[in-house]
Amino acid sequence: MRNTEETRSFVAAIHEEGGTATTSDIRQRTELTEGQIHHQYRKLERHDWITVSKQSVPTVSGSRMKVAELTEKAVDEINNKAFLSHDQQPERTKVDVVELANQVEANTESIEEIQQYVGDIVYERLSENSNRIDKLESSQNKLK
Repeated sequence: MRNTEETRSFVAAIHEEGGTATTSDIRQRTELTEGQIHHQYRKLERHDWITVSKQSVPTVSGSRMKVAELTEKAVDEINNKAFLSHDQQPERTKVDVVELANQVEANTESIEEIQQYVGDIVYERLSENSNRIDKLESSQNKLK
């Protein structure tokens, strides 16, 4: 199996969720597109790294969300570090909210500082997303 950055990110997200993760969990922990996520589902299931099931309770849209569970083969590879490049454990794909809250609490003295901190993060993310949208729209216009 080809060990890509997308594959490592997908597997790390499942691993960080305790070995079982929904599509929503994976989406929140990675920056993979829907297409990349579904490709990883197919690829990893084909190579016996995950088993795929569906949640018993439908989502708001009426569909049942996919659930990926790492197989024993995948856990062995992760634990033996054979899957990971340069013998490193996977980095967290997203910030741990509890850890971030503790850092914010330790580094701020007032509610105003917290509001400014959160505002800066939101502004930064909005700017990043705005730039991504501009690039996508620009590339779409070139295709027309």
